[in-house]
Amino acid sequence: MAELGKIEKPEASTFLAKRKLYVVPTLPFEELASQYNIDMVKVERFWGEVREKINYFISTYGKISIIYIEGVNEDEVAGLEYFEKIGKDNNHYKLIKGLLDNGAVVKGIEKTGQLERSKLLFEEYSKSFYPEVQEIHKGYYGKDINFDRWREYLTKKIQEIQDEMGKSATRILGELHADSSGILIITDGRPIEFPEGIDIFQIRPPAFDEIERNIREKVNTSIG
Repeated sequence: MAELGKIEKPEASTFLAKRKLYVVPTLPFEELASQYNIDMVKVERFWGEVREKINYFISTYGKISIIYIEGVNEDEVAGLEYFEKIGKDNNHYKLIKGLLDNGAVVKGIEKTGQLERSKLLFEEYSKSFYPEVQEIHKGYYGKDINFDRWREYLTKKIQEIQDEMGKSATRILGELHADSSGILIITDGRPIEFPEGIDIFQIRPPAFDEIERNIREKVNTSIG
């Protein structure tokens, strides 16, 4: 398994002839911004710093051929219009547009059906805590239904589907052509094993840690 680490100024001669993958850990910033009143200036700074680092790698090692995106099935066709929902005036969109304009293509990392099944399992797990849902289940299955065991079962199935999704993503990333580069934009913390034979560069600007800390503080405040 390839190691994921922060590489600031590697020697270009060491990596020029190898496959390279630039990994950008992110969060659903747009959704979180409205929920927790996140400062979008910080989000813009994050994507601006990512653009700068990506441009540095391109100038050092050559163009990026593939943009790997989670939440998109591997057989889906996705282009610039997929990213227009985030707006056209921000650094995130400009990063993607610049890469596509220079010949990169979008590739999903999900196997068909896995993402939908994962969402269903998470929804079912979350709903199992609602008193109204418990009453409905008890009305059909009987009042002795054990919701703790039901949640244990759902947790097991969620872990299984996550493992499957991880293996699918690893397989898809492993198909990166020889002597080419890709960028992977993925939710921070999502478990994934990187294929052997690919040099991994993590792009995690300081702005990300600021945003993450801000979200954590606001979540703790709302719970308290």
